[in-house]
Amino acid sequence: MALFRSVFWFALFIAATFGFTVLFEHGPSNFQENSKKEFDYLSAMFSAKPEKKKDESEKIGGGVK
Repeated sequence: MALFRSVFWFALFIAATFGFTVLFEHGPSNFQENSKKEFDYLSAMFSAKPEKKKDESEKIGGGVK
């Protein structure tokens, strides 16, 4: 039972870390689409050389006009 509890807490920690990463990188708007982007980036990181796509927030000035 202790093993099951440890696996559960570890999975919860990974899910919370992933959610925090999405919020920190992209902000709270359009969370579902941004989490898909981060998941694709994370899966690409384990399969081949990752290529992170640039969006407007990563340019100098943050895309603000």
